[in-house]
Amino acid sequence: MTAAAAAATGSSSPSPSPSSPPDPSAAVTSLMHPRLHALLCLYLPHHHRPLVRLLHSSSPPPPQPPSSYAELWISKALAAAALLRPERLPVFRSLEPPPSPLAAAAAVRLAPCASSALAVFAALHSPPLCITPSAQSYQQIIVVMCRSGRQGDALQLFDQMTTHYGYSPDTRFLSFLVNSCTCANLLDAAATLLSKASEFGCRVEAYAYNKLMSLLIGRGRVNDAVALFERWIQGKVYSPDVWSFNVVIKGVCRVGYVQKALELVERMNEFGCSPDTVTHNILVDGLCRINEVSRGHEVLKRLQRDGVCMPNVVTFTSVISGYCKAGRMEDAMSVYSDMVASGTMPNVVTYNVLINGYGKVGDMGSAVEVYRQMVLRHCPPDVVTFSSLIDGYCRCGQLDDALRIWNEMNQHHIRPNVYTFSIIIHTLCKQNRSKEAIGLLNELNMRPDIAPQAFIYNPVIDVLCKCGNVDEANFIRKGMVEKGCRPDKYTYTILIIGYCMKSRIADAIMCFQEMVEAGCYPDNITVNCFISCLLKAGMPNEVDNVMRLASGGASSIKEVPSPTGSLMIHEQYMSIVLA
Repeated sequence: MTAAAAAATGSSSPSPSPSSPPDPSAAVTSLMHPRLHALLCLYLPHHHRPLVRLLHSSSPPPPQPPSSYAELWISKALAAAALLRPERLPVFRSLEPPPSPLAAAAAVRLAPCASSALAVFAALHSPPLCITPSAQSYQQIIVVMCRSGRQGDALQLFDQMTTHYGYSPDTRFLSFLVNSCTCANLLDAAATLLSKASEFGCRVEAYAYNKLMSLLIGRGRVNDAVALFERWIQGKVYSPDVWSFNVVIKGVCRVGYVQKALELVERMNEFGCSPDTVTHNILVDGLCRINEVSRGHEVLKRLQRDGVCMPNVVTFTSVISGYCKAGRMEDAMSVYSDMVASGTMPNVVTYNVLINGYGKVGDMGSAVEVYRQMVLRHCPPDVVTFSSLIDGYCRCGQLDDALRIWNEMNQHHIRPNVYTFSIIIHTLCKQNRSKEAIGLLNELNMRPDIAPQAFIYNPVIDVLCKCGNVDEANFIRKGMVEKGCRPDKYTYTILIIGYCMKSRIADAIMCFQEMVEAGCYPDNITVNCFISCLLKAGMPNEVDNVMRLASGGASSIKEVPSPTGSLMIHEQYMSIVLA
């Protein structure tokens, strides 16, 4: 450090002894422009400790030529001045040579955060310095913005870089920016960048295109994904692979456009692609979803006959599931037998589909037989297996058998899920076994891994109201609220009708008001049922208030309606009472 600089910063350093090793920072300082060093130490305040540490770091510099040492100092000085004393930036114009774009890019990289980096970038590339930004400087600041979650700023800078200065990104950088936008859910921006790849002379890998289309389809934007795909392949923006076609085919099948999927399969040969097993699985599943299970079965048979792409367990299970949903259990078992004969082993999904199918048609004997085969083939059952058996028994009215399966789950160390609870609680309530239903509901409430849902509580509240236990039903409702489960319109409707059945109209009105105030607006069925009860109870004056509450026009039920309005409503709903 020069004497003038030492005096300006108020620091003094002892002279090194002859035996002391050379100070690397002193070597770097000696390579720094003397005038620049003195000016910086004079102009920059002493209390800026981070700046002092930045300028006088004692860590040894990486091995590089002496000219790079000076460039490193200049970049440090540029970053410090731009952040702390921007009014002193004009002093850099007196340097010979002036700061280079490379030093400016390095200064951006030295900024401690994204906001600082943007401030340094703006200060160095605008008056008074007006250092022409390089492509490297732009890429550096764009990377910083992206990694800080500021993709909007990154895109604006990218537009400046390509439009104003005419810099074209390379493939690696463009892929990075596309991936950053995709991860930030800026799908339209990512699509625009990919569409311009050929203009920049970039050949982005198909993976980026496939990932974007998959995300668009996952967000329900199937038409947008298909339109982009067709535009890209027509414009030869990229060369699609099998995965590309599978992504789009799966998307169109999901929304029922199976004919479009078949057209896309036909086009695969144009791009040197051949449909694989995944492609056929998607087609078979799509056909079965639109109740074209016979056509799906034909695709399966063709695969077996051609032997090019052999069907797997997913292919067979999709056809079996299609037949089960159509109630054609004989055809489903025929495909299952063909599957086993071909050497393809069924998995737990295959067995669950068959058990559920037999349960839906009420053939529990066959469902149990499938379950036995499952165990014999060493395929461990899961919660779906037992839930399907329980549901089948409940549909057949065999509640005791359903409870036996419920207990058998514990032997397999499988815990029921929310739907298992729902099935058996609903069936218990249908058979007026409310105490057992409440017991299971209490067991459910003790499970921290299950978020209670209103459709589980509603059958219990309903059966209690029908038995006249409205207060106990309301207690259940309060319990579900304490568990963080919000009552829905069915919960309130059940309670309102329950209060009316007990001639507790005031409680019914209070419950209706609470329903509206909770933001759970009733539908026409709820309103009509309640008005019918009010009219039958000889309380036409309350009907007008109920109508206003239902439409959000009143905050209190205590307002007295006009006699004319009540008479009109009374006449309007008299047919409900007489029905």
